[in-house]
Amino acid sequence: MARVTVHVGAGERLEPAISKATPLGALGTEALVWIGATRIRIRIRAAALRALADALVQAADLADDYDAFNERERAEHDLDLDH
Repeated sequence: MARVTVHVGAGERLEPAISKATPLGALGTEALVWIGATRIRIRIRAAALRALADALVQAADLADDYDAFNERERAEHDLDLDH
């Protein structure tokens, strides 16, 4: 299985599109996602795309939790420096 790493900044434009679909889902749908100037072409069924989307939502939730933890740690560190 191929591995690709795409680094995305907070300001990148995200744009989904369907470039090819077959009647009744006989073949996999081809989905396109642009992240800034980068185009990702995915040829899998909708269920697999939803699984990917769910995993990305979970990763975003983890990132939010980590960011909140770092904010609390910085605030506590700043308080310690003030005393």
